[in-house]
Parts: sequence; C-alpha cells; structure tokens
Amino acid sequence: MPERQTQAMANQPPGLSNLCLAFTEHAPLPMATVEGATHIVRYANPAFCSLMNKPMEQLIGRPLSELLPEKDQCVALLDRVFRTGKPERHTEQEHSKPHPVFWSYTMWPVLTEKRLVGVIVQVTETAQFHGRTVAMNEALMLGAVQQHEIAEAADRLNAKLEQEITEREQAQKALMEAKAALADEAVLLERLVAERTAELTSTNKQLEAFVYTIAHDLRAPLRAMQGFSMMLIDNEGEALSATGQDHAQNISKSARFMDALLTDILALASITQQRIELVPTKLRTIVQAVLSRLAEEIQQHNALIETIGPWPTVLAHAPTLSQVLFNLLSNALKFTKPEVPPQIRLRVEEAPSSNPSAKPIQPGFVRVWVEDNGIGIAPEHQEQIFRLFMRLHRDTYSGTGVGLAIAQKGVERMGGTLGVESSLGQGSRFWFQLRKQH
Repeated sequence: MPERQTQAMANQPPGLSNLCLAFTEHAPLPMATVEGATHIVRYANPAFCSLMNKPMEQLIGRPLSELLPEKDQCVALLDRVFRTGKPERHTEQEHSKPHPVFWSYTMWPVLTEKRLVGVIVQVTETAQFHGRTVAMNEALMLGAVQQHEIAEAADRLNAKLEQEITEREQAQKALMEAKAALADEAVLLERLVAERTAELTSTNKQLEAFVYTIAHDLRAPLRAMQGFSMMLIDNEGEALSATGQDHAQNISKSARFMDALLTDILALASITQQRIELVPTKLRTIVQAVLSRLAEEIQQHNALIETIGPWPTVLAHAPTLSQVLFNLLSNALKFTKPEVPPQIRLRVEEAPSSNPSAKPIQPGFVRVWVEDNGIGIAPEHQEQIFRLFMRLHRDTYSGTGVGLAIAQKGVERMGGTLGVESSLGQGSRFWFQLRKQH
C-alpha cells in the first residue's frame, strides 16, 4: 500500500494535494484526473481501474476519450469544463450493449493559485439505473399530476357540495316559508269557504222559498184562471159573443201555457239544485219507462218507435236520465212535418262513430241517439236551441223553450255531454253520452 501511494504521488498532477489524493484513492466511486487539451489521464484511483478492468500503468498517459465508450460527449464535456472552469454533469446511454447501460460523468476543475491545472472526472456505470430513475421520476410526476387532479377534483366536489348545501338550505328555508304561507292561506281559505257556504246556504234557502212560491202561490191562481175561463165558456158560451168566446179561449190557453212554463222552470231548478248521486242504471229500464209515459202521445201521432239494443248499464241518476230522455222524445214527437207520421229511432253506440262529422266518443262512455224524421234544425240555430226560453217555431209548435235546456243541464250534472246533428227538413239526431258501468 505505501508503494502504490508513493507511485500515485509520483504521478499526481501539479496542484493535487495529498488530502485530495487520499480522498480519491480510497473513494468507492471511479475517479481520474486529466489535464491538457488532449485530456491525458494523469491519475486513476483503484475504483476507476476496476471499472476499466485495467491496471493503472495502462491508463496513465492515455487520453480519457480512448477509455470511455462515448467519446464525443465526454470530450465536449471536458472541453467545456476546461474552458469555463465550472463543474459539469452528464448522463448518456451506451447503445452497444444488449441491455440498457448508462454512463454518468461528474467533472470539476482543480485550481491552484486560481489557475486550472486539471480536471477530476468521476465516472459511474449505471446499468438500467437511469431507466429505473426515469421510470420512477415519471411515476412520481404522474403521481403528482394525479394528486393534483385529485386535489382539483376534491376542490370542485367540495365547492359543489357547499353549493348544494347552500341551495338545500335555501330550499328548506323557502319550503318552510311556503308551508307557513300555505298554512295562512289554508286558514284564510277555510274562513272564506265557511263564509261562502253560509252565503250559499242562505241563497239556497231563499231560492227554495221562491220555488215553493212558484209551485204553490203562482200556479194556484193560474189554475183558477184556467178553470173559470173554461166554466165561462161552458156555462155562458151562448150569451157571449164570438169575440168574448175567443177572449175566454185565449185566457185559458195562456193560463195553460203559463202553468206549463212554471212546471218546466221547477223541473230545471230541481235538476240544477238537487243532490245527484250517480249509480249503475240500466238504460233499457229507463227507455221502457219513458215510452210508457209517452204511450198516449205516441198513439195520437201514430208514431213508429224503433229501439235498437243492446242497452248497457251506465252511471247515472235515474230521475234525471228519465227527464232527459222524456224531453228529447217529446220534441221528436212534436216537431214533425205535416201529414208525416213520426219515425223515431233510439239506439246506443259504444264504438267510434262511423260518421266523420260526429264528435268522437270519450273512452269509457256510451252514446245514446234519439233520431227522428222531423222538420230538422238549421246549422245556425243548433247552438241556440239549448238556451233557456228559446222557441224557434213559437207560432207553429207549442212549447216553453225550456225542455232542451233541462236536458242539457241534466246530462252535464251526470258528467256527460249532449249534442245534435241536423239539417233543415232532414230530421234531427240528438245524442248524449254517459260513462259506462264496467
């Protein structure tokens, strides 16, 4: 060991102190000292000799570029250190090996009295180390990027969560305010309903009293007028002039008309005010009952009545349904052409109508038709006929103008609709539809 140390000190370059020599001699990393423009190796420590797999005698005096695999990069690096006097680092891959081999160079200048006398070169062979380092760096960078992305995502989620919490708190606050306002409105509504109910009850009582007055106090004088006028004609007819007899007949006729009008008004009021409960009702039973009530009138007009079944069960109020059908059949018997016997057909339709002009049947409903061969109704009058007291033929046909209004109101009270299809002189086809009982 003293002999090698003496030899190394003999070959040491100027300016390389004994302390530096002792440091490089025992350093585990390969180190060498070069000088001059040709980069001549003046010293190599044992680790460098082991790396080069050559004794020191074969290394001293040779250019460093001959000893290392990548000459150009090493020479350029050494030139830059000699030129600038600043340390340099460089790592490069040797492509001649079957597996990745990397050479790492660290070079720093040796100065004596501020004069550069040489460069110490540390050389490290790192097989696969660089690749692992790069991979590790990439993994660390990817992890950092992912961590950054996770942090950003967490920030976004936190911001969104804070916004949702704020919105939920605002929604809860608005809900509480709405509930409070709704409670106030409910109290107000209950009070208004109670007031309106009391007003309606009072109005209904007044209307009931008025209807009672019409039914009893007004109809009684009318019947007396009618009775006295007929007694006058029967008992004193010979003593009366022709004009007097006409006046007595007109008084009796007007009294009968007024009585019929009051009867219809009472029927309309009853349908409008009475409580209606819809129950399963057999159409066949209603039709037979109404035809029985009209039997005498049917016979007087020599009418032909045709009923076409089957007759399903509907949800209806039997008295109201009877009144509706009675009024429609009465009109069909009344509004007939002179010297033409009435022909009336009653039928039920459940499937969609084959008539393109007909209003479609609502799902779950059935439509009842009352068709006649009467005088018909002009299109411009088909909406007017349902108005109260509307009489299109007051000089030709008797009536109060209330029957169709009663029929329409009755059907509406039962949750249905009523309509008509007609042409002047071609008869009329009245229909109403009610919900079918399933």
